[in-house]
Amino acid sequence: MHALFLGEATRVEPMTIEYRQITDAEQHQFWKVVARGFGSHYTAGQENYRIDRELLPPATTMCAIEDREIVGTSASLPFESAVPGGAIIKNAGVTAVTVATTHRRQGLLNNMMLRLLRQEREKDQPVASLWASESIIYSRYGFGISIQHENFLIDTRKAAIKHSPEIPGKIRFISGDEARKVLPAAWEAAVQANVGIPRKNAAAWDHYMLDVNSGSGDWGKPWLIVYEEDGKALGYAKYLLKEAHVFGEKTHGMINADHVIHSNAASHAALWNHLLNVDLYDSLSTWCSPSDDGLPWMLDDPRQLQRKPYDGVWYRLLDVAEALAARTYLAEGSLVLEVEDSLVPEWGGRFELDGGPGGATCVATTKPADITLPTASLATIYLGGAKLADLHRAGRVEENTAGSVALADAMFTTVRAPWCPMMF
Repeated sequence: MHALFLGEATRVEPMTIEYRQITDAEQHQFWKVVARGFGSHYTAGQENYRIDRELLPPATTMCAIEDREIVGTSASLPFESAVPGGAIIKNAGVTAVTVATTHRRQGLLNNMMLRLLRQEREKDQPVASLWASESIIYSRYGFGISIQHENFLIDTRKAAIKHSPEIPGKIRFISGDEARKVLPAAWEAAVQANVGIPRKNAAAWDHYMLDVNSGSGDWGKPWLIVYEEDGKALGYAKYLLKEAHVFGEKTHGMINADHVIHSNAASHAALWNHLLNVDLYDSLSTWCSPSDDGLPWMLDDPRQLQRKPYDGVWYRLLDVAEALAARTYLAEGSLVLEVEDSLVPEWGGRFELDGGPGGATCVATTKPADITLPTASLATIYLGGAKLADLHRAGRVEENTAGSVALADAMFTTVRAPWCPMMF
């Protein structure tokens, strides 16, 4: 490493980078470095800082430290989420990954990610997940795109719901104070009904309510509605309104539906019917709709809905046998998978999967492999969000036994696409 002083290049001895969890005393510095990594300043008040400390305590972190200064950060939220078949498994939600601009391309990210993933596997986490700020990075660490989403943009003046299931419940507005009590039940209903949505603990809900109560810049404070049947919350929407109209002239107000959380067909239809009928606002957008959202099939004219797909959540299998045995499979079958793990070779190997609608087993084996694939490709199909045949055609899978890719697709496919409307 070199430094430049007054035009003269001076040799500077490189400092030793230490990789470890932060201490209690380093928590404020940690959050300052994380904020800087994402282009902002950490100016949280006492309550914000309390919530942040509860959200990511030192034991969840893995950082790069040079001369008592944090120069790289990473952490993992202790999630639980459903896999196909309904089982709730541990899920390491990787977050707060940054490297100081002064220390880029020095191997910090590689070293942090390897240590963080090892740390989470030692905690008996079978899978890890993350949102990728830069999509080029994480395949090298064995992550694959497992949950895909869509952005929606709708001209509400031209879009109308024509088809709808029966809606036995009701929509009502709720305040921020009531939301802290009501929304967790609606979220849990969505967790139980969908694959991929993480549960939220108390700290996560406190953090969510900070945003609800403080608002979002020019958009102001959000509006909250809840869908209930017999007093039970089964869905909710959080949306923001931005005025762009003059009295007596054509309106152009915008609605940003930040969250449309639903657990059944009725809650989905009721929430969308409300959002498409907000007076004085004629443009509606969402950022995180499921890839198989039913809204296009409900509209009178589906062309009024603009859809933009994008990669949502990336998964990484930390324990192949445990992860594959945790879910069920749509069709009965037996496969031997050769999993290549370039980051941690001993986590890969040959695994015999026997599965069906009633459950599955997965064990290490020495039998010949039917399919050979990297761990990132296995992560991509793990929740049923992609087809192995597509990866095979792309050269990301080797079929050693004729018909094995088709069998894998018959087994791994799911009735609904996975979904994760939670940014972390």
